[in-house]
Amino acid sequence: MSPKLHPDAEKYREYLEYDSAPSTAYNYSRDVSKFLNYVDKPLEEITPLDITNWYLSLEEKYTARTIWRYGWALRKFFDVMGLPELKRRTPIVSYDVPEPRWLTRRQVDAVIGDVPVLCVSYDLALRVGEVRYLTRSKYNRSTGEIEVLRLKHKGRRNSYILQVSDWCRVILNEWLDGDPLGRDGLPPHGEAIFPLSVETIQTVFNERAALLAHVGYTFHSLRHSRVTHIALAELEEKGVVDELSLSKFAGHLRVETTRMYVHLATRHLAFKT
Repeated sequence: MSPKLHPDAEKYREYLEYDSAPSTAYNYSRDVSKFLNYVDKPLEEITPLDITNWYLSLEEKYTARTIWRYGWALRKFFDVMGLPELKRRTPIVSYDVPEPRWLTRRQVDAVIGDVPVLCVSYDLALRVGEVRYLTRSKYNRSTGEIEVLRLKHKGRRNSYILQVSDWCRVILNEWLDGDPLGRDGLPPHGEAIFPLSVETIQTVFNERAALLAHVGYTFHSLRHSRVTHIALAELEEKGVVDELSLSKFAGHLRVETTRMYVHLATRHLAFKT
């Protein structure tokens, strides 16, 4: 059973549920509830110093990333409650974001080879859990259009129509042609294009990467690599990246996440020159 929220945090949760998933609304309001229980005073009596003191009390137990999240939850809360001065004076803690590990295109080509599940995962920048939701009925073999379910949206609209690249479409179609169909027109395992467990998909990648001595890379490195490669290609061709389009392709909720890959690509090009 979820802990009971502070009354003002409960109001905040009700507001957030109008345009957010219930789980997201609860998580944000839970963070705010912790602060309100800490200060234990009416909203109109809260001061910026209360926020600073709360942050200090958290430092021994939580990471900078968690305190950073609390800060954004508080800012939104003060905005909703009509307290613009407190919103303005709520500090956001900075923290070092680990740089995504990515492979060059030559390295990616060596790792994925002509293994269908790896080729498609790279081409569509899939998270490992998203691979299992690719279905035959939502894939157009002629155009390469396919429906991708992005899993990090926590209840928001998360279905996208993407397009498999021509080179990858050839490999995928060959894979589908080689899968025997039953009387109902489907293979024994049903609609799934890749009827594989998350563990199996990760193992396939790990074995390929190990052969090439790419130690420390994970399946998710394919996603990091694909987004970075798109940013690189756009920088080399046009000198600028369409961050909104790239963000939509990758299924990022915040364009700031996409911008991290643009910075990676920019630094890589600067180093090359």
